[in-house]
Amino acid sequence: MNKINTNGLSAFTAADNELRKAAEAFEIGNHGKARVCARRAVGYVAEFYLQSHPELIPLYGRSFMNNLRGIAADENVPDEVRNYAEKLIVHPEFDEIKGNEAIDLANKIIAYFKEK
Repeated sequence: MNKINTNGLSAFTAADNELRKAAEAFEIGNHGKARVCARRAVGYVAEFYLQSHPELIPLYGRSFMNNLRGIAADENVPDEVRNYAEKLIVHPEFDEIKGNEAIDLANKIIAYFKEK
């Protein structure tokens, strides 16, 4: 399982680092790594959010993919943000999103949580 560990960094610094890695991966055409890094960035911020909302841990889980699923299912989160999370989750029946789209979605989700 992809348990989230910020290695002592703030959640937002860890997220920024992941988004930087995502952009680097996208630049060399590695869309898979860009998606993974974008998802991980959201996971760091979601974990930070869960510190003040521990009652949501069962919904959000403790991995970056489960965090995305939690955001997509959380009725307290605006529909638009829930849709961003849903798009960032890979669905086998759909084509995977490109790395630049994953980065954009992650930035939109993170912006919402920064305001919280």
